[in-house]
Amino acid sequence: MTPEQSVEHNRIYKEASEIAMREINLHGQDKSQPGWWKRRELNRAISLFERVVKLKPDNWAAMWLTGKLYQRMYNYTEALSWFERAYQINPSQPDVAREASLCAMDAGSHNEAIAFAHRATQIEPANAGLYANLALAFLLTNRIPEAEDAIVYSMSLDSSDAISKTIQTMVRHFADSGSKPPA
Repeated sequence: MTPEQSVEHNRIYKEASEIAMREINLHGQDKSQPGWWKRRELNRAISLFERVVKLKPDNWAAMWLTGKLYQRMYNYTEALSWFERAYQINPSQPDVAREASLCAMDAGSHNEAIAFAHRATQIEPANAGLYANLALAFLLTNRIPEAEDAIVYSMSLDSSDAISKTIQTMVRHFADSGSKPPA
């Protein structure tokens, strides 16, 4: 990049990031469906991040934030494509693999969800939440024994994790009832 392009990159990255950090769901937050005004603002941030990526094609953070913005608008297929791009550039970042897995689950791409969830556990093997996500991905594909193994391991890492407890209850229900989990 030229010095001018670097300045432009940093300026628009900062502007887009400020919008994104106000609007994306982080750390279990659940924001309501965005109305037309919020969607306009989210789309503006997406356009800015697209410009950032054109200037610096290896800016995986901009790709991850673009995925989060699409996720915020419940466009899981588009979000997944941005998380996949970020993962290709930075496959050692567990947040990228985790978000890709969650979006793949929401998009109905459960085998992709398993692959990304498994990769996230390899990156950060002591994270109970990542194993809970893997258990959920296995559950959605009716792979109950693998779901049980993943959730047992998750609980061994952190038996107080509320999400892991919920997924453990779900896995037990389907294991005991023999009924097929919803996809």
